[in-house]
Amino acid sequence: MLAETIWRNNTIGDDQAISDLAAEMNQSKTFIRLCMARGLTTKEDISHFMTPTAEWFHDPFELKDMDRTIERIQKAIELHQKITIYGDYDADGVTSTTILYEAIEMLGGNVDYFIPNRFVEGYGPNINAFERLVEQGTELIVTVDNGIAGHDAINRANELGIDVIVTDHHECPENLPQAYSIVHPKHPEGSYPFKELAGAGVSLKVAHALLGELPEEMIELAMIGTIADVVSLTDENRALAYFGLKLIRQTQRVGLQSLLKQAEISREDIDEETIGFRLAPPVNAVGRLGDATMVVDLLTTYDEKKAEDLSRKVMEKNSERKNIVSQITGEALSRVDAQQNDQVIVLKDENWHQGVLGIVASKVTEKTGKPALIFSVDQDTGIMKGSGRSVSGFNLFDCMQQTSHLLRNFGGHEMACGVSLELTNLETFYDALQKSAKNLAGDRALKTELTIDVTAEWEDLSIDLITELDQLRPFGQDNRKPLFNISSVVPEGARLIGANQDHLKSLVTKNDTKMDMIAFGASDWFEVFKSQPEIDIAGYVSINEWNGNRKVQIQAVDFKSREKIAIDRRQSTLKSEVFLDSEGHYVFFQKAVYNKWQEQIHPEATCQLVDMSTELYSVSKTTKIIVVDTPDQLELFRTVYRNYVKQSFYLYLYSPNEYYFKGMPKHSTFSSLYKWLRTKETVDLSKDTRELVTKLNIDKEVAKFMLMVFLENEFVTIEDGKVRVVADPDPKKLEDTKTYKRRLEQIAVEEKLVYSSFNELMTAINDTN
Repeated sequence: MLAETIWRNNTIGDDQAISDLAAEMNQSKTFIRLCMARGLTTKEDISHFMTPTAEWFHDPFELKDMDRTIERIQKAIELHQKITIYGDYDADGVTSTTILYEAIEMLGGNVDYFIPNRFVEGYGPNINAFERLVEQGTELIVTVDNGIAGHDAINRANELGIDVIVTDHHECPENLPQAYSIVHPKHPEGSYPFKELAGAGVSLKVAHALLGELPEEMIELAMIGTIADVVSLTDENRALAYFGLKLIRQTQRVGLQSLLKQAEISREDIDEETIGFRLAPPVNAVGRLGDATMVVDLLTTYDEKKAEDLSRKVMEKNSERKNIVSQITGEALSRVDAQQNDQVIVLKDENWHQGVLGIVASKVTEKTGKPALIFSVDQDTGIMKGSGRSVSGFNLFDCMQQTSHLLRNFGGHEMACGVSLELTNLETFYDALQKSAKNLAGDRALKTELTIDVTAEWEDLSIDLITELDQLRPFGQDNRKPLFNISSVVPEGARLIGANQDHLKSLVTKNDTKMDMIAFGASDWFEVFKSQPEIDIAGYVSINEWNGNRKVQIQAVDFKSREKIAIDRRQSTLKSEVFLDSEGHYVFFQKAVYNKWQEQIHPEATCQLVDMSTELYSVSKTTKIIVVDTPDQLELFRTVYRNYVKQSFYLYLYSPNEYYFKGMPKHSTFSSLYKWLRTKETVDLSKDTRELVTKLNIDKEVAKFMLMVFLENEFVTIEDGKVRVVADPDPKKLEDTKTYKRRLEQIAVEEKLVYSSFNELMTAINDTN
């Protein structure tokens, strides 16, 4: 059950205004069009956006409670009170922790940090954890990247006489916790000019206020947290990402140097994609599988040997995480067909690792185009904990909220959620969830949507254009990397690459020129690309540099065929697995093959034995037309192919008779058979067939064909299985018989459908002559 994706164009702007501004700025119209889509409509807007400066950073004291927060931390430093930074286990959380820990340490504070374990304390303030910290001498707790919903633990700290300062960026609840102070860009009583800081960005603001200046060496950490947390890369976050990427390329931080080396990341090549897809995942992996304290230890160490050991452990955790995700994803996807009619996919297993469920949910949603909830089950407690991911235009949070009375806990936002419920409530929850989703979706089917930024002319895809677009980097949330619609190209030389053969590499051709194309996680495209249909690609463009050569490369994320898709699955034998596709309509031409296999066809699939008088079934456009065997007439195959205009064809084209392989008997063979028959008064086919095929060294089926030719020409008679030669028959040509002509056509059909190249096959199918 693979997703059907909707492409929506994001083309805006007046063509004349675009042309005028492009001429004024000496930029391409494509570049200006993209700027306008981002709300940059003047030369001043664009120039300002392309070149962030230090003035982009707002005064930290504009944040509500910043004065009170700094005074309390400074007091703790002066009184040598023990301060504990209470962090979080993801990339934003560990960088937030590192920033504030180092800022307080620089001022001589007695400071430590605590990272909760996902499987012990869970996310956010935990009463037991707070009590242990107080027992260990903590006199001030400062939360980073969490705390805004930590009412119970903060109340307990207050009871123990311990102040808690909350620094956070997650959505504020209606009632705020009774903390000593709350530093939050969305504080309901605040007026900070930029609301979308990540946890690391908030920590950096506190560090700035504490130190009296913006700590340049911490900007790279704030950049990692900001990009990893997928917050809006506009305003102050754009400046953090812009400068942080420059600074990390010259980082003096021993832990980062070692981690980059272990991850095989060249500092010169670091960009926002490197951070988001190669650096952040290993950092996140540690907290997904266990205790993320080692990541803060790594980021804060000055010991090269310790940094090397810790960074190696981080990468080992990432490898472990990848293996776990791969295994669970495979298991989950093998079960989705059973829910193909559901609005939301819901899957559970007691052996699935709780720490990677969000990643698995994302992969299931990507493949199916439907919202997905993936659960791990604790059989001892009877509790299910899971993560959900949604598709564009469907608010998963609202959907879950309508079933909240059946849940123990849930939280999240439109595109993602975390949830727990009792296993005994699963069936009731499942039914309520599907009903809620159906009500929210209305009449429309839930499908993945892609927003196309540019419909590109093939000739415009150049290194110069990509260099021009790079002026808008770093790309991210609210400043998306431009997604191109590249139309009417033909794939060539498709092959699978990667350790698990799960990525697709190909050339795409148009107007006699070729470009490289890669599609990650798209092994399921391989069969389609082998058939070389004319396609449109939705993808990103970049410069691929290898051995000093620089070429444009397309990173495809989706494709649509401009012509009917035909998948080449021709094989010499049939196996039962062929008939297990629930979305197939199986077409047979040979009655014997139909009779043998029809009982093994999936009960939700359909099938049909077709001849020239058959009225073909009507099927949906998403149904696969699975052609099992070969007809005796090429035109019959063409009739089926032309009838199903929108459906994809899967061509097995099994040839049970092997006419082409056996060939047409020579005239000398016909003559030998006739002479042999004349030596016999009567040939009893039930007794003499073995002698016949042995004497003439021919196939049994070929012998039967030759006898049918003789019968049609009245050279013999056949009655009750006995063959007799006709005395003095009229001379007739073998080639004039219908049987002989049908055999020639059967051979030609197999030659074109079975023993041809795929291109020759498609030419034969589409030939109208």
